[in-house]
Amino acid sequence: MGVGDLPVRAEIGDGRDMGISDLESESAAPVASEARVPNRAIGLVVDVEFGRARDAMPFLADYFNSGDWLDRCEGMQIGLAMAGVDATIIPVRLGQFLEWSRLTRTPLDEQALDDFATLALAMRNASVTTVMAVVSEFEFATHSGRIAAFADYGDSRHWLRHREALRLKLEANGGRIEQLPIRVDAFVDWCVCLGQDTSEAALDRYAQLVLEHLTTLD
Repeated sequence: MGVGDLPVRAEIGDGRDMGISDLESESAAPVASEARVPNRAIGLVVDVEFGRARDAMPFLADYFNSGDWLDRCEGMQIGLAMAGVDATIIPVRLGQFLEWSRLTRTPLDEQALDDFATLALAMRNASVTTVMAVVSEFEFATHSGRIAAFADYGDSRHWLRHREALRLKLEANGGRIEQLPIRVDAFVDWCVCLGQDTSEAALDRYAQLVLEHLTTLD
């Protein structure tokens, strides 16, 4: 299951467009309890960064200040609760979200922020068992000659086939897997700094450390 893949039944909306009048109406009846989804996350950039966040994310132009945005998030949280969904507002750092968005090539919209908050919540709760590094075809071709992890696979097609088989095996064992694209040159610098080889285990360890860094609220 990837970022933001939450098993909510189709008839449950995300609550973004629900106002107080909607919540008080008879039509806002809760659905059956089996649709409850623990730990649905609503992303909220910390208030001191709201000004910079509004410059970076166009959807925030709809909000006058951080308090206005918080009111909207709390309204959505209530709306989801009325629909039988447990939702938590998760504070995130703007710089961490922007870096994750850059690595994953995710648009800077509200859904992406919620996806990142979902990931951050999972990482903070230690429910992610394995982080797997994702290497693009270009990065593989560029660095294949100096990365030990790539040596046995020849080209990116064989490497990707191997990684997919590994992911499926880990998921079959009951683990929650997250995948994170990485910059191979940064990985190499990290290995040189620590004096370690560029093995596949080291590649995934690096991805895990990067993701921990991106999702930790200090």
